[in-house]
Amino acid sequence: EDYPAYSMGHAAEILGVTQAFLRSLDAAKLLTPGRSEGGHRRYSRYQLRIAARARELVDQGTALDSACRIIILED
Repeated sequence: EDYPAYSMGHAAEILGVTQAFLRSLDAAKLLTPGRSEGGHRRYSRYQLRIAARARELVDQGTALDSACRIIILED
């Protein structure tokens, strides 16, 4: 659940989003992915669920910063 098992590319593929979208969630401080020894972002299943919820809200027309606030309140 909390183990950072998914690379950024794999996480983006699972969620159907771009890697830039995942980076934007990191920049907005909604997600803080783990890092591999080489410094690459790694995501847990919990973080993938949060990112999926963010995508759902953004797809419905919610601004990213507002979506992040909503998710923080929901969580």
